[in-house]
Amino acid sequence: MLRILLAFLIPVTVLVGYGCGPGSNGSSSNVQLQAANSKQIFSNAIAEFKVSVYYELGADPYVGPIGLTTNQTWDITKNSYQSLFQNHTGRVVTVPMTLAQMTQFPSQNRSTWNNDDLLKLARQYAPALISGQTANVSVFMLKGTYEGNTNILGIQITGSPYAFVFKDMVTSAGGDSVSQRYVEQASIVHEIGHAVGLVNNGVPMVTPHEDSVHVHHTTNSNCVMYWAVESKSNILSSVGNMILGNQLNLFGPESLQDGRSFHP
Repeated sequence: MLRILLAFLIPVTVLVGYGCGPGSNGSSSNVQLQAANSKQIFSNAIAEFKVSVYYELGADPYVGPIGLTTNQTWDITKNSYQSLFQNHTGRVVTVPMTLAQMTQFPSQNRSTWNNDDLLKLARQYAPALISGQTANVSVFMLKGTYEGNTNILGIQITGSPYAFVFKDMVTSAGGDSVSQRYVEQASIVHEIGHAVGLVNNGVPMVTPHEDSVHVHHTTNSNCVMYWAVESKSNILSSVGNMILGNQLNLFGPESLQDGRSFHP
């Protein structure tokens, strides 16, 4: 299944990866693989949840302090997943904080990307989902668009431990330096959330909170897994309270409960 972050459009769930928007190849095998991935990620045998970041030349992710606070931009991703795995005793969440801790790759000279292109790139650079006691999820920052659609901010490919964010679409969402950081981080946290299986996509719900219209999204509008976070026209308003509160954990209580309770 493919989940795509949409700008201006109401998201549509698709298969091949998980994104919210157009996509194809919604096979049951991808859904089963996603469920298997979730079980491995949330297993008590995992001691480290590691986020690796790869960025195309010219698509550098935001790093450094958030405004005048002492918080670092990537503290948002780190704190969100530390909160999610809070009840997984002894688990460490590792997230890069500087460009030096991330991997730059050459310009791909693409104005558009499709599913095959994205998977080929990810498999070239990213580690396997499980390495010993480490669960790996990889984020790719890219130039261009997904299949020419300028409404899409990012996608996650179902059954794979990859999240893709399109830098040009992030910057086109507008806002000041602080807002831009929250737009990008919210997109990253959201897509990783799909990769680990949140909102009935591999991780069982403790209490029902899946949006029946926007599947695998929560009904809680104050959670990063809410569908409107995927809409470029709505994302700034969706993360407004998070910005005002200098919020580092972007998950709502329902998603946190699901993650903390899942010990397959």
